[in-house]
This record gives sequence, C-alpha cells and structure tokens, in this order.
Amino acid sequence: MFATTELRISSYAPRGTMAPHQHHEALMSIVVHGDFREWIGKRERDYARGHAAFFPAGLTHSQEFGAAGARQIIFKPCESWLDYLTDSKARLGDAPHVSSEVFRYLGDRLLEEMQHRDALSAVACEGLLLETIAAFGRHWTATRTDAKAPAWLRAARDFIHENAFNGPSLAQIARAAARHEIHVAREFRRFFGLSVGTYMRRLRTERAALLLLEEQSSICEIAQSCGFASHPHLCREFKAHFGVTPSQYRSRATRDATTWGTP
Repeated sequence: MFATTELRISSYAPRGTMAPHQHHEALMSIVVHGDFREWIGKRERDYARGHAAFFPAGLTHSQEFGAAGARQIIFKPCESWLDYLTDSKARLGDAPHVSSEVFRYLGDRLLEEMQHRDALSAVACEGLLLETIAAFGRHWTATRTDAKAPAWLRAARDFIHENAFNGPSLAQIARAAARHEIHVAREFRRFFGLSVGTYMRRLRTERAALLLLEEQSSICEIAQSCGFASHPHLCREFKAHFGVTPSQYRSRATRDATTWGTP
C-alpha cells in the first residue's frame, strides 16, 4: 500500500493475552486505543494511548490487554530511519519506548488517512511516519539528557512543570534553582534543546490537548486554565505544535473515538 514502508492496524480483545513471541524484523508501533501490560524478559511495562515503541527483531515479549482491549498502528521503519534513531542515542536493542501527546495526534492522523484513503494518502502517511520518527528521537534524547543534567537544572525544570500554568518568570525559576537567570537560560537551552519560554509553551499546549479530549470545558476555559492569555493565543500555539486548531483536534478525536472505540 505504501511505497517505502509497511503499515497496518492491529486490534486486541479486552482482557486478552498474547503468549511470548518474537518478530523476525524490527517494528515500531503507536498505541491509538486502550492499554496493555508487556513483559520483556524480567522487565514489565505499561502502555496506553500516546505511547510509541520500537522492537528489535528476535526479542521475546508477551502482553496482557486491559478492559478496553487495545489497538496499535504498527510499521516497519526504513533503514535510514533507524540510522536517525541510532544517531539520537536511542539504544534500539533495549526496545525503547516514549509517551507524549504528540503521538496521540500522529496516531489519530494516521488512522484518518488509513480510513479515508485517496490518491495522496500514501504521501500523507509517509510524512506522518517521518514526524513520528523525529518525535521519537527527540523525546528519547530528552529522556537521556535528563539523567546528565546537573541537579540544580533538574530542579529548575521541575519548578517549571509545577508552575507552568501560572506563568512563572525567569527570575522565579532562577531563584528556585539558586542560579543566575542568564546561567539558567543558557544551560537550559544547552541541555534540553529549547528555551525556557518555548518549553513552558509546549507543556501548556500538550496539557490543553489532553483537556480537549478529557473534559467538556470550552476552549476559552481550557486556554485560561493552561495559562494562555486568550483563546486566539492558544489557537496559535496549538496549530504551530499540532498542525490543527483546538476545535479541529477535538472534533477529529471525537469522530475517531466513535469510529474506532469498539475493539
């Protein structure tokens, strides 16, 4: 169906299990519905909507699915994509996985393209898969960077997470880290790859995306609760991050839940 990669949807029954098994080729997946627990040797992991994972060939694993079952988009990554992930320091042999609202969005978009195929669906899916690879590499790099960041910088980041929706100033963040503002700003960008302001906007935007799916509040109310100055301010940031407006994102998620909600 697609020129450069194989792409499929796999569905799993509620409370079902999958015996230990292996794949003869490396695969990646995005969880788009439900949840499940997975065992890889003695390691145990929980997955839910918004998780993306890489599985190397020949690695034995088993799964137990939740009350709603589960659904995944599974694809075989191209060699060049694996090279990118290797360059981002992802230890592919350990079956890395990451979770983000970004993967909810990308999974929803892939479902939409696969459901309503036209002459350009293959091109659209190819672009979305490339976005998935890039997001996976970025999130994995951020996870690894966390372990290397000095304790004071992690404290600054934790303060941002706790106060992002209240609009903390750089001075407040610097006081929490017991460092000068300029030093905080420079080192934050060096370790985490984003300015403090961009990092906070991303936290607010991803929180807004979650509320759009989980609450019936108006978009104006969500904008206010997430620390945006106004509805238009949220719309600008949301579209820049997710490629759609908040109302389009909510409508698409509602439609996909109706279409795909029954495993």
